[in-house]
Amino acid sequence: MRRYGEEKMRKLKVGVIGCGQVAQIVWLPYVHELDEYDIIAFSDISNKLLDYYGNLYGVKKCYMDWHDLLRDEEVEAVIVLNSNHTEVCIEAAKAKKHILVEKPLCENIDQAKEIEKAVLENHVILMVGEMKRYDSGYRYARELIQNMKGLRMIRARDVCDGLAASQPEIYESRRRTDVKQCIKDEINQNFYSNLKKVTGNLSEDLYFRLLLAGVHDIDILRSAFGEPAGISYCDIWDSGNMLIAELDYGEQVKAILEVGYTNQKWFDEELTAYGLDQTITVKFPHPYIRNCPTLIKITENQDGRIEEREITVSFDEAFRNELLHFYECVVENKTPDTNIEEGKKDMQLLNDIFQCYARRIQC
Repeated sequence: MRRYGEEKMRKLKVGVIGCGQVAQIVWLPYVHELDEYDIIAFSDISNKLLDYYGNLYGVKKCYMDWHDLLRDEEVEAVIVLNSNHTEVCIEAAKAKKHILVEKPLCENIDQAKEIEKAVLENHVILMVGEMKRYDSGYRYARELIQNMKGLRMIRARDVCDGLAASQPEIYESRRRTDVKQCIKDEINQNFYSNLKKVTGNLSEDLYFRLLLAGVHDIDILRSAFGEPAGISYCDIWDSGNMLIAELDYGEQVKAILEVGYTNQKWFDEELTAYGLDQTITVKFPHPYIRNCPTLIKITENQDGRIEEREITVSFDEAFRNELLHFYECVVENKTPDTNIEEGKKDMQLLNDIFQCYARRIQC
């Protein structure tokens, strides 16, 4: 990822919408420390969080209503970290602000199309924060996998605690204790109503884990192997906490997607490609622990021997890389790797996986 010389450097003036856990632990520290960025404004429904993080990062403009932040003419781009991505992204595009939005882009394919329309009509850049796509280890492994001979099976697995059990031992996050429960309930109700547009007469909980955890794996699968020809099978159990799906990548290749939510505090997310003479595994680190490398393990036949090797590509940080990429796209008017079209395709595939499950159990 290229850094800019001082003679070419200009700071991108950003507003951050949403100061919750992922903002506190990941986004704000990196945006603050990068010379490419200047945080102009914060927005959050919690005045408590605005006061604390405004003081911590020296941000004087703090808005409880994100509409006010979008009206701030000093803000060039927004980083969308709240739970209401669709409306914020559409209004940000209309306000001519470039957009970096945390994954998932939204909750359903209709929302993705609405966001795409606003982005294209207003000629702004939107980048989806799929940080694993900017992971140096994954990028290195993707090239190896795409050149693999005799690919037969793919396995994408994300089975862990969803960061809930491990997070308190890594970072202390601040809560919105000053926000009335009725306001939180209204936000949650809006979110679940958009899930309902996918699940129909089935429980929204059956789609929740697939959307929030599975979207990462869907995105790296698509990036490495392209679009599947179809979804052969899907089962969801344990009230949506466990899922397995089979994706069809042609006559010779199938992909198995596994998503699970457990009490285990270790992080278990891998992408494995099985060839006739070689297996390549990408093991992702816990995303809340900074600068942990993604490990690549290669096992292969070599002249009758079994050879194994493990590769550490870099100790750089995927979140930091994606922020540098967003900066480059805005200042040089480039298309992000994880652009609106990519985000829409992720949403379509998530929808297709769930619909495969719905058709199976309703037959």
